[in-house]
Amino acid sequence: MKSSKSSEEPSIRNATSEDAAAIASIHVKSWQSAYADIFPAEYLAGLSIEARTKAWQQLLEDNQNVTLVAEANGAIVAWASGGLSRDADGNGSSELHAIYVLPAYWGKQIGAALMSGIEAVLHFAPKTTLWVLRENHRAIRFYEKFGYVADGTQNELERGGVKRWEIRLQKTNNKQVA
Repeated sequence: MKSSKSSEEPSIRNATSEDAAAIASIHVKSWQSAYADIFPAEYLAGLSIEARTKAWQQLLEDNQNVTLVAEANGAIVAWASGGLSRDADGNGSSELHAIYVLPAYWGKQIGAALMSGIEAVLHFAPKTTLWVLRENHRAIRFYEKFGYVADGTQNELERGGVKRWEIRLQKTNNKQVA
């Protein structure tokens, strides 16, 4: 019998353009919490859910990548997006572009369920990569649990007038590619 710890298992599904506002809200709220000690408070406070909603509506309508959402307790609480690698040296690799969970759901296995879902979609490639801020230790630990390791590639990123480094992690997929 399952523990009563979680009254509802998360439901993972493909996102639709109707999900754009929920995805944008999660995107902004997650950034504001996860990066509070990494980027300036003024920059994070200025992130616009409305602007992100418009961007997400366009991305979801263009249907260039896969975006999944996780629902729990009747609401979208997390999302993940991925597709072909955007890196110049991607060579047919897949890339986890982003995964975000509402802070209230951190540590409740929503991210793990969503990660398993997006990895199943990205498994077509011999390896999957992702980029993460070097200072985001919580996220790095999460990815390491799924077998991702740093490959030595770094990229400088500027947000809110502050420069930070992203590192690339990668994971070899078990699927045999003919």
